[in-house]
Amino acid sequence: MHEIQHRNMLMIKLVWSFYIIAVAVNLIVDKNAYVLNPPVGLLLGVVLTFLIMRRIAPEATMLLLITALYTFFLFLTIKHPFVVNMIFLGMLPMITLLYMNLKATLLSAILYMVTSSYLFLMKHDDLFPGTEKTDVVYFIIYGLFACTFAVLFTKLMQSIWRGAQQNARQLGHVLDSVDIATWTLDLKEDSVLISEGISQITGYPVEHFRTSYLALTGIVIPEDQYLIAQAQKELLINQRSVTIECRIQRVDGYYRWVQVRGTPHHNDYGHLERLDGVIIDITERKQLEDRVAYLAYHDELTTLPKRTLFNMQFERCIEEGITKLTVLFIDLDNFKEINDAYGHSAGDMLLKEIAGRLTVVIRDSDMVCRLGGDEFLLLLVGSDARDASRVAERIIESLSRPFYYMGRSLIATPSIGICAYEGGPCDLDSMIRRADEAMYEAKREGRNQYSIFTEISEIAR
Repeated sequence: MHEIQHRNMLMIKLVWSFYIIAVAVNLIVDKNAYVLNPPVGLLLGVVLTFLIMRRIAPEATMLLLITALYTFFLFLTIKHPFVVNMIFLGMLPMITLLYMNLKATLLSAILYMVTSSYLFLMKHDDLFPGTEKTDVVYFIIYGLFACTFAVLFTKLMQSIWRGAQQNARQLGHVLDSVDIATWTLDLKEDSVLISEGISQITGYPVEHFRTSYLALTGIVIPEDQYLIAQAQKELLINQRSVTIECRIQRVDGYYRWVQVRGTPHHNDYGHLERLDGVIIDITERKQLEDRVAYLAYHDELTTLPKRTLFNMQFERCIEEGITKLTVLFIDLDNFKEINDAYGHSAGDMLLKEIAGRLTVVIRDSDMVCRLGGDEFLLLLVGSDARDASRVAERIIESLSRPFYYMGRSLIATPSIGICAYEGGPCDLDSMIRRADEAMYEAKREGRNQYSIFTEISEIAR
């Protein structure tokens, strides 16, 4: 019904435009506004305008409007039997095709055959002198042909229209499901056309962005505004397509990641006339990327750094010329027994608790990483063996306090190996191996203690 109402509005505008032009032409040329007489046309026009403006029964109004047009030209041709009026009458079936409605097409075809046949018979001598009244059969044949063509054309257009609407709905569903907004910047009119999807992405009503292009770029956070400037240069000056990823601030204050794509379009003369593009909410993808990047360097269970990040920290210290570095190798003495007795959930809880206690013991400049299983590495920056011994004592004291799992008291004691570096050629793998050897020495000496390896050399302790 909405489409019929829209076409009713278009049709009544065409009717009034024709009516006004016809009156003006006749006043100028013939000094006579004969289209106002009979007044039935003017009266029907007013009534139909009222029905259309009030949106009363759009389909019935459509059929009434078509009937009114034929009625007007029928009365006009009867009173003023001019060929030009018959020509306008013959145009009505084509004009009716604007509706793309089968009922309208059939009604128009029937009315044309009836009115044209009637006028041919009743105004034969005035309109078609020199012809026989039996030639009315040609009007009927033409009417049937026009009716058939109009019906086929209407069905074809309806099929195309329905297909286009279905594609538009499918595209709309896709865009809604993935948080996508399409946009067009008309450079000549300096206007922005943007789809409803922008509301879902930003929280702002779509009207907020249709007033100015600056309203769209203004929600990009200050830190990413330089990306917008680069994209504008690429689009407007270099006239090349561009894709950027930036952060925006929603109306509720939250930040979202969006991907903005833009493509320049030129007119037939090669002049840039508009920019088209899409805005895609990629927040979830960015969060996933951040999560993947985090897990590449951090242990998922304990959130401690992995060996890769530990290596990077060590290399950074060497590059900065730090000459005092100490590696602690920690192995839990009775973790396997606890894990076997109480299950993996107890073991996981214990590892997370131990990770937390180790983090508290060290400084911000130091690093603790989970090597794997129940083994941990500590890197103490700016510390020698004596400093590392004090840290090891704090670790032993911290882990001597029980952990509680489902009401049970658990204790996991550590064996700690220490290897200190105090300048000269250095190999982290060698330091870890020496610290590992020192850790096993601590186990041999009774566990729950630490042992120091003080020299980096090829001689094992």
